[in-house]
Amino acid sequence: MGDFEQGSWGYGARLIGQGGALVSVATVAAFNGSLYSPIFDSIFYYIDTFARGSLFYSPQLYLYLTSVFISLMTLLIAGIPAALYERIRGLRRSTQVSLAIWLVAAILLSLPTIMNLFGEDY
Repeated sequence: MGDFEQGSWGYGARLIGQGGALVSVATVAAFNGSLYSPIFDSIFYYIDTFARGSLFYSPQLYLYLTSVFISLMTLLIAGIPAALYERIRGLRRSTQVSLAIWLVAAILLSLPTIMNLFGEDY
């Protein structure tokens, strides 16, 4: 009960605020892994070529794996500027600013996919 007496009630509100930012980053990354992504076909070609000799070969499975791979790479690459910001500032936990940097980087990485969705040339 000592934690509540020391003012940790604000921790839940901060956690919910970070959760919203993390869900936004994950949503943008998942959208970047969709079929609208201009790099989807080339990544699928490499994954499909690599996996042809495997025991569980199925083109439909590798379509999903391609989407997951692109989404994870978006998350990882977009997280680099936020991690550098946290390292430079000497922060031990993510702040709203670092999560916003992560979100902006994910949106910038997803810009070709967004433009492809709307039918514009990039």
